[in-house]
Amino acid sequence: MAMAVPASTLLLPLLLATLVGTPFVAAESDGQALVLRSGSPLQRIAAALRGAVTEEPRRLQGGCRATAMRLMPPPALKGYQQCFQDKLSENSTHDWSVPGAELDAQVDCWCQHNLTHTIQEYQCCDHADLYPMCTVNCEPDCNSDLAKTCISECPSMCFESSEYIVSEGLCKSCDWLKCWPALKCLTKYAQLRIENGTINKTCHEKRFTNGAQLGKYWQCWKDAPKHSSHWAVLSSVVHCVCREGMIEHTREQSCCDSVLYGGGVCDLQCMSEAACSTQEAQTCIHTCQSRCTSYEIAPSEDCMSYCLEKNAPCRKFAACSPPMLAGLVCDDGRWPEASSGCCSMNQTNGRPGQLLGCPRLCDTQHIWRLDGGRSIPWWSRWQPGPGIVAQCTCKGCPTSSSEAVLKLDRTVSDGIWDNGQMMLVDIARRQGLLHGPNRRMQELMVMRNDRILEVLKGTEQPDRANSFLIAQINDEYTERISEAAKSFGDDGYMLTHNDAELQAAAEKETKNSIVYFITTAGGCTIAIVAAIACATRVIMRRRKATPIIQFGNNNEVVIGNPVGEGATTVSGTPVTGAPVTVSAPTKGSRDTPKELS
Repeated sequence: MAMAVPASTLLLPLLLATLVGTPFVAAESDGQALVLRSGSPLQRIAAALRGAVTEEPRRLQGGCRATAMRLMPPPALKGYQQCFQDKLSENSTHDWSVPGAELDAQVDCWCQHNLTHTIQEYQCCDHADLYPMCTVNCEPDCNSDLAKTCISECPSMCFESSEYIVSEGLCKSCDWLKCWPALKCLTKYAQLRIENGTINKTCHEKRFTNGAQLGKYWQCWKDAPKHSSHWAVLSSVVHCVCREGMIEHTREQSCCDSVLYGGGVCDLQCMSEAACSTQEAQTCIHTCQSRCTSYEIAPSEDCMSYCLEKNAPCRKFAACSPPMLAGLVCDDGRWPEASSGCCSMNQTNGRPGQLLGCPRLCDTQHIWRLDGGRSIPWWSRWQPGPGIVAQCTCKGCPTSSSEAVLKLDRTVSDGIWDNGQMMLVDIARRQGLLHGPNRRMQELMVMRNDRILEVLKGTEQPDRANSFLIAQINDEYTERISEAAKSFGDDGYMLTHNDAELQAAAEKETKNSIVYFITTAGGCTIAIVAAIACATRVIMRRRKATPIIQFGNNNEVVIGNPVGEGATTVSGTPVTGAPVTVSAPTKGSRDTPKELS
């Protein structure tokens, strides 16, 4: 029982938090953090309150040695631990139904083994796990002014404020540090009030937990259907509470008012089988199944107002057995578990054990965990044994084996290429490839696709077992493609050193490339030299002298076309003739004719 009081009141720390596994609650008063006074030892304050002579205890050097004390506990600490465990046993005479029963047990064991002296020797009285236990008075005077003041200011139910709902102002004036030395007086007064009937007993946690009814409830809740809707989750709890007698058990152990152990259980209304079979009950059950689907994490407002709220018209029928509504078949043709809605399947990677989940052909799949104890009361969704309580919410699943076969063939045939490309990109990204999938990865993906399509074509009538073969093939090539991404990297032609055959082929290809390069370069060089030689020879031939042919000795100059024979000419008049070719000296020739006429 973790001790806590309203926010405006000092929170009560627990004894030996780390030594016995009880959580420690940080002290806080009026919204301000409590500062421990290290200058004045707490044992001096306790001695002064008892009227004893204050004397500085003998201390070892080096401060609190809490770690050494845990690793190598002294006899007094081991005796305390065993004493507390004995009080927790089923045969213990300690009354756990008294407010503050846990603190009373801790103080009894503390005093029985004189632990104050031991903790002082270890200089750990101010340690957060132990403070202020060194101030406790093992034989207090309950008629003293301190004891009377503390009994008045610290009502008994302040010990149980973390488990019970108490008024905010009930414990406001209680100063736990001041009253800690008189703690045994407070627990003794609580015992007297229980005996005279002025307060009710608190929950006897040990008897409640050890009761046979709780074990039967846990088994009932684990087996009840609770996967299909938020209504089924609530109905599985209420139905099993009623069926296994948890209401009577909670009342017998005085746990109805406890938030953690009662949680409203004693106010539940149970329904008979006859009442659950009526049209009104069945209409509510199936309507709430559809209104409160578990595809969403939280129920809708319509679901809350019609089904789940305390005053909802259908809430009372949550005590009826929740129905099993599967509406799907698993990959192996069987129906899913009634309690979880999950299909149990073998792992495709060859490892032992089975997996729980939705069929692979479902459009949407959600797997929830329902246990863990984070509920009120805590035991209503608790799994005491190994494993977890799972809930599979599956949507868009095949409802028959024939439908599953058709959907498998259609899904694989239509989406195998897109699936392969997306997988290649994903693997390349995970392996840090900058340029995407390399060539070897793509070749392996083609091989994967061919093998999967071959499975579908292998039989005239497709079999639902093909989905397992396809999963195995996919797992195999996923591993091979991932390895190719590591070995080949961004260069698709980079080979591993472990493959001798591929390495030799790569070296041969490299040598051939070098020979080809040398041959090509040599041929080009020879061709260029030959072309230059031919061009030089042609140029040298064209550089010869051109002869000059002189015109005849006359006074006629012919312009244009040659004058035909018998043409009449007039002296001094130009005559048009035909173009003629005249051998003329080339540029730079030294043989220039002296005259042109």
